[in-house]
Amino acid sequence: MNTSANRRTPHEALHPGQHLLECIKSHGLSEQDFALRADIPMATIDAIIAGRHPITCDIALRIDRTLGIMPDLWFVLQSRWQQHQKKLSIAALSQTFPDLLIEQVMP
Repeated sequence: MNTSANRRTPHEALHPGQHLLECIKSHGLSEQDFALRADIPMATIDAIIAGRHPITCDIALRIDRTLGIMPDLWFVLQSRWQQHQKKLSIAALSQTFPDLLIEQVMP
């Protein structure tokens, strides 16, 4: 039986900012402390955690320098998130326009 209580959210369905928040907390830092140490504006950290800003190459390097987490992890998480969002967009589009071929949407 697959109920919401025993179902897990796939990693690609989570914005990397949610993973970042867990990492910040696991290092015993507040979001503000992390922002200062990583030299990233607090507004950017807030936007990443809220899922409104991507983890860019520069930010991934700053995370590595501050928390010791390889940039490649953030690249993979960000890529999976973007792929997941694209799939959702295509699914919504195909619901709205069922006669539209996917090949016309995706180059």
